[in-house]
Amino acid sequence: MLTPVPQSPDDRGTRWLHAQVQQILAEAAVPLAAPRTEGDPSCFWGTDRDTATTLYVRLEGEADPRALAFPRLLIADCGAGKYARQGYARMFIRRMLTKMGILSA
Repeated sequence: MLTPVPQSPDDRGTRWLHAQVQQILAEAAVPLAAPRTEGDPSCFWGTDRDTATTLYVRLEGEADPRALAFPRLLIADCGAGKYARQGYARMFIRRMLTKMGILSA
């Protein structure tokens, strides 16, 4: 029987934050852009070292994605399941989205 490879807190943290951003946007009825091509996600993480902590979100009606930058430690703490940090992260996401004008105050 194969043993699954444990995922790092960073991997779990990015997945958790990705899901939280999508949930917050859905709760506020903010539509994400439809994929332009197959495999073209509306919400994705940066791929190089400088953008690995940045989540990009493409909204309906906007050509360019919006960037939400997260501190590396917050990503790791959310992935480690630290409830207080996860609560802070949800507040942090809401504050960033409000400052961008995506959510109403």
